Amino acid sequence: MKKNKSKNKFTFRIVLSYLILVGLAVISGIFILSEIKSYLATDTSGENDVKFIKTGSLLTQLYEAESLSKLALQTKTKENFTAYARKIDVVSAEIDSLKEVVTSDYQVQLLDSVQNLLKLKTYNNEELRRLKLKSEANSSLDVALAKFNTMELSLGKITAKSIAPNIDELSPKAKSVIEKLALILNDNAPKENHSPEKIDSIINASRNLLNEAKEKDALTQRALADKEREINQNDLDLSQQLRSIVSAFEQEIIAATHADNLKKQEILKRSTRLASGAAILAFLTVGIFTFLITRDYWRVQTYRQHLEEEKKFSESLLKSREQLISTVSHDLRTPLNTITGYSELMENTGLTGKQVGYLKNVKSAATYVDNLVNDLLDFSKLEAGKLKIENIPFLLPDLIQETAQNLEELYKNKPIELQIVIDKKLHQTLIGDPFRIRQILTNLISNAYKFTQQGFIKVVATVTIENNTLYKTRIQVIDSGIGIEKEKQEHIFKEFTQADDSTEKKYGGYGLGLTISKKLTELLQGKIGLQSDKNQGSTFTFTIPLKLSETQIASSEIKEINFEENKITLLIIDDDIAMRKLLHEVCESSNINTISYADFNAIGLKDNLTYSAVLTDIQMPTINGFEVLEKLKSGRYSHYNNQPILAMTGRKDLETSTYSTAGFDTVLQKPFSKDQFLGRLAQLFPEIILKEKEQEKQIHESKSTLYNLKTITSFLDDSNEGLKDLIDTFLRDTEDNIEILSKATSTKDMARINATSHKMLAMFRQLEANDAIAILESFEKLKRDTLSDKELKAKYQQLKNYVIALTLALRADKTINPDYTD
Repeated sequence: MKKNKSKNKFTFRIVLSYLILVGLAVISGIFILSEIKSYLATDTSGENDVKFIKTGSLLTQLYEAESLSKLALQTKTKENFTAYARKIDVVSAEIDSLKEVVTSDYQVQLLDSVQNLLKLKTYNNEELRRLKLKSEANSSLDVALAKFNTMELSLGKITAKSIAPNIDELSPKAKSVIEKLALILNDNAPKENHSPEKIDSIINASRNLLNEAKEKDALTQRALADKEREINQNDLDLSQQLRSIVSAFEQEIIAATHADNLKKQEILKRSTRLASGAAILAFLTVGIFTFLITRDYWRVQTYRQHLEEEKKFSESLLKSREQLISTVSHDLRTPLNTITGYSELMENTGLTGKQVGYLKNVKSAATYVDNLVNDLLDFSKLEAGKLKIENIPFLLPDLIQETAQNLEELYKNKPIELQIVIDKKLHQTLIGDPFRIRQILTNLISNAYKFTQQGFIKVVATVTIENNTLYKTRIQVIDSGIGIEKEKQEHIFKEFTQADDSTEKKYGGYGLGLTISKKLTELLQGKIGLQSDKNQGSTFTFTIPLKLSETQIASSEIKEINFEENKITLLIIDDDIAMRKLLHEVCESSNINTISYADFNAIGLKDNLTYSAVLTDIQMPTINGFEVLEKLKSGRYSHYNNQPILAMTGRKDLETSTYSTAGFDTVLQKPFSKDQFLGRLAQLFPEIILKEKEQEKQIHESKSTLYNLKTITSFLDDSNEGLKDLIDTFLRDTEDNIEILSKATSTKDMARINATSHKMLAMFRQLEANDAIAILESFEKLKRDTLSDKELKAKYQQLKNYVIALTLALRADKTINPDYTD
């Protein structure tokens, strides 16, 4: 709680600091944005630029108009004057557009006066052009008077062109005067006799006429001079007006720019003050919260460091507990096996009734402690996550029947009826971990027997959800026992805990069975639960998913399979002598011929061998089963013609698909029974099965906790000779292998330890000698420096003690040695 409170406080301060900083940023941004808008609103530089551009354009247009005006006055042509008038229209339009951007009425008035002056100038220019034309006409009259002075000697045909050569450029009125003069001269010119008096009169009359016209034109010249002065004055006024406008624009722009600059400076000062204030506040906020957060952070770090130290301490305690449980369990097993072995030997020494009772109590106590040790080891493995789940084919009905009936036999003195109900859908091969399911069932059913004095125990297995590949299976163990109170039910799945403190004294037990069952169920991806009422019995339910298997295996009640004699020959390759002997026995009893080799390399490429199938071990010292498969299928061996190849292995780290992918026809997982072995052969050779008969032979099941003869005797006939011979071979081979392991552990020869352990595992698994199997499996994969010299020798000594106890028990077993005497 303290940790969560500190963490929440730490998080709150971080979030609060960010919120304050974001708030400052938003407020500052809003104010700065408003100042930026004000800054942009006061910026009139764009408008002033437009005024300048339009004014400059107007001046350019005026200069062009002035040039056209001068050209028109010089040439005095109508075309140039028309071009000048069009330019004046453009200038007037330019002035109108300039009016739209000016804001001063005074400037608008100036522009209006400019337009009026331009109109007046246009009119004055037209007048000036006419006056100039008249002036030129007057000069033509002077030329005509001079011409008369030269015409006194001769009068001929006189034309207007001869009087005024530039008549085409004169005004219409001047043209008219000269043309009339030419007509008069021509009309009065003498035809034949040219008397001086007449000629003089004509010339004088003409001269008088021209002088009169010249005097009239003097008035025109004075008007022209007045017009020119007026036009020049207009030009001066127009220039003055334009200068006034430009000056006004400049003053206005300077004043606006100055005002803009003052406003901008004020805005910048306000923005700077605002940004500085926000920065100072942000800095203070960051400083304060950095201090607070840093202080909290170091507190959290200190707290975390303490937690890590506590965690390491707890982990070391758990590891020490695990090591203690493992060490004590293994150390307990050695004397327990010795006690059990010698107790079984003592049973055959002719004891009195009282001694037999004492011995029975000793064996019962040893069995109790052995079960406790097994549960402690399983619990330790579950806690450490080291317990692995297998997925192999099995028959659930057989497993339930066998487990329940074995416990029924154990508690046969109690008046309890055992009922077993199994869904028909479950009568097919399923894939799962039968060993762990059996372990759960054993715990639940044994608990039911323990806490039920009379009545019934019912085991019900049903399918709750099904599809093409998966059955969700529910198994219930129902009893009519003492029941469990509601408030105490939540405690029973905890380790070393029982529903009542008096339960252990009255019924026994140590409170691990249900804990292990729950953990195993969860490891199988299932759930376990309880429904119970005080004195009304209990119902334990666990639900697990089970896959459907494509491979069908035979039920424990199937009929024995035999083959036609000499129809099948099996090539067996295995380095274990006892395993080869065992396979030879079962093949011989089932009419199967055998050819066996300890090493595949001993088989030649051209050997004259005839066989129907190959059975090879996977792990062997010189060559493994996959290499055997590869060599046989290489085509170099003349005796191999695609016969089926079967693999047998004790490896649990490879899936069945690995073998089928490699090319094996089937695989037998050690330990396997005779029925499984023959069943696989029957699948490969269904056409040569001779007969099927009911199994009539007795399967020998030892009551020893050191081994089980059920699997191994399934390979043999009813005679004890084969069993005794096989066990003798196993014991001799084991004695040799123990000696090899002794030398290998002394020299830490890991390769020899791995190979020898693997070799021994096959028969130990067939005998279900679980105590020795655990050590042999660890030796099989042992690597250098994994164990110290002391630990390695201690493990070897444990194994040796197990083997000694196993050897004594096997030699004393009446099933194997009926004539054994101590």
